[in-house]
Amino acid sequence: MSSLLFVEAFGQLRRAVNSEGIVSEDEEDLYSVFRARSELMGWSANSAGRPPLWDINEAELTTGIDAYRIGDVQVGLNVGDLEPTREPSAPVLGYRYAPLGVRQRAIEPSVALPALIQCFDDSLRRFGVVELSGLQVTANFLEPRTQSYIGDLVSQLNWFNTTLKGQADALISFDKEFLGGHSEAELVASLQRRNTGAFEFGPVVAVPEQHSIKVGVEAPFRFISPAHSGLGVSVSLPEWTASAAAWVLAMVMDAARGSAPDVRNFAVRVTRVR
Repeated sequence: MSSLLFVEAFGQLRRAVNSEGIVSEDEEDLYSVFRARSELMGWSANSAGRPPLWDINEAELTTGIDAYRIGDVQVGLNVGDLEPTREPSAPVLGYRYAPLGVRQRAIEPSVALPALIQCFDDSLRRFGVVELSGLQVTANFLEPRTQSYIGDLVSQLNWFNTTLKGQADALISFDKEFLGGHSEAELVASLQRRNTGAFEFGPVVAVPEQHSIKVGVEAPFRFISPAHSGLGVSVSLPEWTASAAAWVLAMVMDAARGSAPDVRNFAVRVTRVR
């Protein structure tokens, strides 16, 4: 199975008239806009001549379905280098042995998330004025993590050093599978040992029900359990933007998968509280 990410945006989308440059759904849909933005920036598998970060599966606005969900996007991560698989290809007529199979390596979620969420946010804003209150990432069929990408995440911190937007506080919640049997306190300790710049993680806090993991009716993955301990992690961000929220999710995911590299299916959410 291919590794998949399903990202949902929460908040409000206020429509505006076309004279202000807002895309009409009669002319374009979120899938077409997200696809075009992905290709323009060289992020998707449709971008010729550039190493991709994802392959687009679907994207849609959900404002007419749920008052608090703006939209969602689903992408596949198996867009990396080709590698042999344990399973052979189908036997070739006239030969005793089947050739070895090949597949494309999956991109690690923490590598794809910053660009993926920024592309998602950019695309949503073509349809109106967005007030983003939270993001949820549901991951399925992930491959075991083989290395940490903390170095890449730390190098991205310079982007936030010159922010003038002001501090924001948020809560990170997750389903029971995310920590792979480890505790919330262990996750906080792991995050606090890292260089997180202007982002401050911890302490462990109680998560109100409205900020907990939800599995929406549009989610394609029914076996993700919304069960959770009722605890999460607080985080202070230098700004509340799609980039900052994406960086938080990528760092938390990298830390959690470092302790539980074989967890394949989980959901994690970040919600602004101030």
